[in-house]
Amino acid sequence: MTEVAVGGAMIGTDVGGTHTDVAVLHGDRVARGKALTTYDDFSRGLLEALDVAAAELDLPLKELLNLTESFMNSTTVVTNMITELRGSTVGVLTTGGFVDTLRLAGGVRGWEPDDHAASQVNAPKLVSRKAVVPITERIDWSGKVIVPLNEQEVEEAAEYLVKEVGVDAVAICFLSSFANPVHERSAEEIVRSLYPDLFVESSSRLFPVAGETRRFTTAVLNSFVQERTAMYLHTVKRALRQAGLRCEVSFFQGLGGVYSLNRALAFPLGLLGSGPAAGAIGANALAQAMGYKNVLVGDMGGTSFDTGIIVDNQVRVERNLQLGKFRTGINIVDVASVGAGGGSIVSVSELGVPRVGPHSAGSTPGPAAYGKGGEDPTVTDALVVLGLIDPERYLGGRIKLRSDLAESALSTRLANHFNWTAAQAASAIYELAVVQMATAVREVSVQKGHDPREFLFLAYGGTIGLFASDIASQLGVGKVVIPGNNSVFCAQGLLSADVVVQFDQSVGWNLSNAADLPRVNTIAEETVAKALAAMTADGFSEGVEIRRSAECRFQGQTFGLAVDLPARPLKEDDAASITRAFRQEYERVYGAGTAWEGVSTTMVTYSVVATVRRDSPSVYRAVTTKNPPTTARSATSRPVNIPGSDHVSDVPVYTSSALSVGSMIEGPAIFDLTDTTIWVPPNVTANRDSYNNTVLTRRLDG
Repeated sequence: MTEVAVGGAMIGTDVGGTHTDVAVLHGDRVARGKALTTYDDFSRGLLEALDVAAAELDLPLKELLNLTESFMNSTTVVTNMITELRGSTVGVLTTGGFVDTLRLAGGVRGWEPDDHAASQVNAPKLVSRKAVVPITERIDWSGKVIVPLNEQEVEEAAEYLVKEVGVDAVAICFLSSFANPVHERSAEEIVRSLYPDLFVESSSRLFPVAGETRRFTTAVLNSFVQERTAMYLHTVKRALRQAGLRCEVSFFQGLGGVYSLNRALAFPLGLLGSGPAAGAIGANALAQAMGYKNVLVGDMGGTSFDTGIIVDNQVRVERNLQLGKFRTGINIVDVASVGAGGGSIVSVSELGVPRVGPHSAGSTPGPAAYGKGGEDPTVTDALVVLGLIDPERYLGGRIKLRSDLAESALSTRLANHFNWTAAQAASAIYELAVVQMATAVREVSVQKGHDPREFLFLAYGGTIGLFASDIASQLGVGKVVIPGNNSVFCAQGLLSADVVVQFDQSVGWNLSNAADLPRVNTIAEETVAKALAAMTADGFSEGVEIRRSAECRFQGQTFGLAVDLPARPLKEDDAASITRAFRQEYERVYGAGTAWEGVSTTMVTYSVVATVRRDSPSVYRAVTTKNPPTTARSATSRPVNIPGSDHVSDVPVYTSSALSVGSMIEGPAIFDLTDTTIWVPPNVTANRDSYNNTVLTRRLDG
């Protein structure tokens, strides 16, 4: 268990696509730091953000790192590599006769474009066809060896891939290895013995589940991201050590928990979606502290807008993630993402209409207003032109924005095209971004059977405060909560995270066949033992909680649903209760009466999640005050082009010093805080609650 000693500190850090965020828990204080992400050396931006947080605590950075007991990091490095298809050169050893499995990608066609093929999958090309080598071997569905492994072919293939193709990694993907991994293990040993420094992955070690497309793709993706991820992991660790950090660095998984450096090096793909997952974990912790069970979350940073749903304080995990056109076996916190961040580039689409995203200007060159050479207009440029962002106070004044460059970019690339003024173009961008984000929230709520009007909207991220109220208005949501540390909320969410590992194993059990139960229980206990061994290897031999679940489906179906299982070996009468639970979940998701009649249920996969609860102080504490609500007094005002209207108003501007628990204002107004800005539209009331959140409530007459 991780305990923070008196005088010690916990640090959460999130290296995003545009900004690097830091949250430090020291005593009863949470300090925050924010800096631009530095792509040439991620540790520079990280150390700069850490320095800002240390200064807030009146501590030298080295002293803060010296007394740190727990340090966690999330990153977009893996997500960006897959999005941009910039990774390692991967070679694949596969069963003879199946060299096109990856190319077909689960469909009838693969990588070559064919506009006339309606059923084409056209998955992005991860592996060159010349880097896929057939190997003589065959194991059947039951695990029986039909054709022995030709070890000489493995040796020759490894030499060819390394010397002639120049691969950085090798993925071993044999048919039916989920049922018996013996051939993959042997091939892995042969390749490692020849090239000890080469990254070698076997599909059965990573995802021993039936369905070769998902299994192979998962192994290849893990190999594809390994080299650059390893560079990132080692660079961050080395820089922090040199700066004074004594404790080990943990890394956050998209699954929703931290894991060790060694596990991150072996399974870098686990870092996919780690930042948004950390935000969801933090949002659930804050919601529980506030007494809310059902929450819609929205995270708007510099690159994207991420949203998800929490029901009954359960953060939903999506199994077997469909990553664009990649079918994978990855399990991550269920978050929908759209390219509507502060740095999202605005352009004119092929249809001749304005479009926000999906591409981002990032931190370099960044929005035009950064003055670093960016010429494309972005959402941030629109906010500067509207007057919602003060160019002199960006990131606490550490970066001065150029309003003239923002206006020029909007005029040249957008306004002139539609015969608009720069302000009209900025207003159009604002409204389009609101619609895109509201649509994303509907996808995770309405399309999954939930009414957003029955949920709290918890909004965070450095840019979200300028849009949150208008997004909620589109959804019919009455209350918005913007956390006190919303600009670094994902980093702060890491402080609430536990240590988590998950293992899956194919079962293929027809629940009507009781004779097969001993085999299922053997698989179950082996999977539990694997999870416990992983925790022990990371230094957690005590306090490990085991949760068992299974993916079930009606026989003949392609996709399944997860149901919880008892924390013990299964008994014969469990088959009936599992079937009932599956049918109930099926009708909850797809509607009453949709469960198939007269069709048996199959348990496809047995899953084990091992968790160690971290014994850390709560970062969400209510502050008691006897003072009645007061109306805050603004120190300044500035002209703002009110979004959705054609007029400019002189809007009151409030700083942190003017706001305290119980403070209340009527919109229109702006909160200009150190590293974020909150827009309070007309007909909206804002107040600070006891958790130092800003609560936005739309007035009924609005």
